[in-house]
Amino acid sequence: MTRPLSIAALLLLTGCFEEIEPFLPTVQFGRLDVQHLDWEHIETDFVFFVDNPNPIGIPLESFDYALSLTDIELLSGADPDGLEFLASDMSEVALPANLDFLNVYEVIQTTRGLDAVPFGLEGSFGFDSPLGVVNLPYDAGGDFPALRTPKLELGRLRLDSINLTAATLELDVQVDNDHGSTVWLENFDYALSLEGIELGTGMIQDFAGVDGATTYTVGLPLEINFLDAGTAIYAALTGGDKINVKIEAGTDVITPFEGYTLPLEISESGRLSLQ
Repeated sequence: MTRPLSIAALLLLTGCFEEIEPFLPTVQFGRLDVQHLDWEHIETDFVFFVDNPNPIGIPLESFDYALSLTDIELLSGADPDGLEFLASDMSEVALPANLDFLNVYEVIQTTRGLDAVPFGLEGSFGFDSPLGVVNLPYDAGGDFPALRTPKLELGRLRLDSINLTAATLELDVQVDNDHGSTVWLENFDYALSLEGIELGTGMIQDFAGVDGATTYTVGLPLEINFLDAGTAIYAALTGGDKINVKIEAGTDVITPFEGYTLPLEISESGRLSLQ
């Protein structure tokens, strides 16, 4: 019974490095797969296509990498453990990378109006041979998702009407989208408080989309019954001083990245003049 020649035997038969080229695997960067994404961090796989023309699998002797975003190196290392090129086949070899967005944005400058930042990934795969370790270098690049949390700020507090028993107000809330693409907010469930007293709740199921690199303002209505709210609220509305306002909300954000709708909890407060 004949057995397939080992890679070592093949290399010995060829004699010199120039002649082993037909037996060398080739490496090509394939794609970036996002495994998990939230407001704090991202888990990705950098997937390589490796074509091994030999009749046996080849375990890696060495593997090193350096990942940079906007030309600033963030990760580097070497870990060949468990990686192998399949025999006579195209293999997918994945390099996992987990990054915290906070740490990333402390190092790199994200640009308003962009959904992604450029990445660079370089290094080499190495396998043993009678001629020593043969390195297969790679140098890849592309776009890396740059997720940023929409910013919510309190705007104007407007008094539409007031009498001795009730008042109608509207609070402007500004949503700022730093991405280049539109983000959509759904099921915007909120509670409004004045002077520490919760006075109204509401739900906006179909919140308008916030275009890329823009700020969208939505008015939240607030109906106050002084018999329920107490005289302190009436005094605050008629006293001429700034009023302590707080909004707490939860919403679902449809991000610019396909398949990722993320929950977002919001809590903002401030002292606003009544207009």
